[in-house]
Amino acid sequence: MKRAVLFILCIGLFFLQNGCTKSFNQSTKPSIESAEIRVKRYETRARSYQALADAQSLSPAYSNPGFRNYSKLGGHNLRMVYLQEAIRYRKLAKQAKTEIVNKNKEVE
Repeated sequence: MKRAVLFILCIGLFFLQNGCTKSFNQSTKPSIESAEIRVKRYETRARSYQALADAQSLSPAYSNPGFRNYSKLGGHNLRMVYLQEAIRYRKLAKQAKTEIVNKNKEVE
C-alpha cells in the first residue's frame, strides 16, 4: 500500500515538474519570433472572418427581401460581427508588425 502511494506521488511530481518547465520555456521564447507568429495568426483570422462575412452576405437571410429587417427584430447581424472581427484582427496584426519593426530598430 505504501509503495503504491509513493509510486503515485512520484508520478504526480514528475508531471508537475514537466508541466512547470514547459510553461517556463514557452514564456522565455524570443518576443520577435512570437510577434511574427502572432502576425501570421492575426492575418489568417482576419481573412477567415472576411470570408465568413462574404459568405454571410450571400445567405438566404440577406438575399430574401422578407428577411432584410431580421436584425431589427432581435436577430443578430452576423455579417457585421464578422466584419468587425476582421477589422479587429487586422489592427492587431498591424500593431504586431510595428512591434517587430521597433524591436529591429532597437537591435540595430
